Amino acid sequence: MSQHDQLAFRIVVHGIDSNTFEQLAVRFNCRHGGVRPKDGSMYISLPVTQNMLSDTFLWIRSELTGCYRELYLGVSVEAKLSWSEIIIPAEIALLAGQYQAAIKVLFTT
Repeated sequence: MSQHDQLAFRIVVHGIDSNTFEQLAVRFNCRHGGVRPKDGSMYISLPVTQNMLSDTFLWIRSELTGCYRELYLGVSVEAKLSWSEIIIPAEIALLAGQYQAAIKVLFTT
């Protein structure tokens, strides 16, 4: 990554019901989400900063155990120039692993 690149993080909670969606929407003041057309399952996508990752994962795991099917960390890479590699910092990878969250990386220019 270069100094011109930026990372943005989202925690996606997938396979939730409407009550869980509402609980997350109120707790994190966020209503980014919807229903996946492929299988009709509901999800919410919570924008977070790197500093918020641990607390957000911890709250979801402690308050919503059994209320979702999948939890993952989305990492969006915005590259103003061309890119050849992305390095996910070890602390982020370890944190995602600690909460059994896959990491999905999205590239945009």
